[in-house]
Amino acid sequence: MSTEGFEQGEGEGAGERQPGKRGISRRGVLKWLGIGVGGVVVAAAGTAGVRGALNGVWNSGAGAPYELWSAWPSMTGVESVVAAGILAANPHNTQPWRIDVRDDTVRISSDASRWMHLNDASGREHIAGIGCAVENMVVAARAQGLDARVTAFPAASDPTLVAVVELRPASPATAAEAELAATIVQRHTDRGPYSTEPLTRETLSELDSVAGADEPARLVTIDDAEAKRGLGELYVQATTAIVGDRKQSVEAFSWFRNDRTDIDRHRDGLTLDCQGFDEFTLAMAKILPASSREDGDRFWVNATRNVHTATAAAYGVVVVDDVLDPRAQFAGGRLLERLHLHAARLGLGFQHMNQITERIDHAKATGAPDTFSEPWVRLTGVPAAEGLLSFRIGHPTREAKASPRRALGDVVTFAG
Repeated sequence: MSTEGFEQGEGEGAGERQPGKRGISRRGVLKWLGIGVGGVVVAAAGTAGVRGALNGVWNSGAGAPYELWSAWPSMTGVESVVAAGILAANPHNTQPWRIDVRDDTVRISSDASRWMHLNDASGREHIAGIGCAVENMVVAARAQGLDARVTAFPAASDPTLVAVVELRPASPATAAEAELAATIVQRHTDRGPYSTEPLTRETLSELDSVAGADEPARLVTIDDAEAKRGLGELYVQATTAIVGDRKQSVEAFSWFRNDRTDIDRHRDGLTLDCQGFDEFTLAMAKILPASSREDGDRFWVNATRNVHTATAAAYGVVVVDDVLDPRAQFAGGRLLERLHLHAARLGLGFQHMNQITERIDHAKATGAPDTFSEPWVRLTGVPAAEGLLSFRIGHPTREAKASPRRALGDVVTFAG
């Protein structure tokens, strides 16, 4: 899904050292974190400790915003199904859904207040995120021995009702179905560096097989070195264009949760924990003064250039007949989630990267020149009108961390 906002990674200057001294210099650390020397408040160690405590240095991934990840494996029945939906991938961790449960019927609706209109002009990522949630529900239902019958956009009079899932008793889960369901809590977006190990033909074939031949969405993978290089450059250009658009930048940054107080209050959005930092850099990013939107934008471009595109083993594109068709967006989201679950099962890193298609949508919505469709088609072989969502994949070098999630009671209404 969308990766704009405070997308940080190891930038230039990470290895800067002072002559004659060992270790990383203070100036190097500040440059690494995108914090100017003039922006540092010199404080007592106790003050830094207080900020660290408030900003989650010592309780990363713990507490109420993360409870659903640890609680889900012990849940059963309908509760397990809807909770799995909340744990699905989604754009910018906006969690764009509302869920109503009546007996064995689950209704999943769009929450328009969580649609990023400027960065997702066509709403493709918003609806695809709901598709991701429904796919997780289907996988979780099978693990519970239930059959999940999905009807997309069942009421023409209510376009906000994206899907209805009817649950019925069925045969017990197979070992493969149980194994896939177990990856629901292992699946995280991995924005860290990947190793230089390429993906094997067998792995790529297995991912290709995830989409059935009769499905409305399919997968195209790009692992040719020259095509990857060109596509990486295009991602950097698109990221630069997004941060150069002040309105897009402001909207994206509004979903960044800089400190633990924000995380506890909102339980959504992007966090420092999920930026793929090593542990030392993550701690420093939390303790030192918060970066500005402009600093975050610079680091997102830097990370896209030096980490995300530089270490991608391959790129994937979810392809549909019409990227502006809500039903296709929903189906593409379901496939994207299934691909991410299978990648987690295979121990692969997976990061949603949609900067290019976002700029294509932005040009269409604003009437601005479209400078991305032609190179996108040339590099991927996928027409811009059919390339719905994209991602990078590879062998991770760090463990991806969980993102915060809202509580069941804040998202789900149980009736009957």
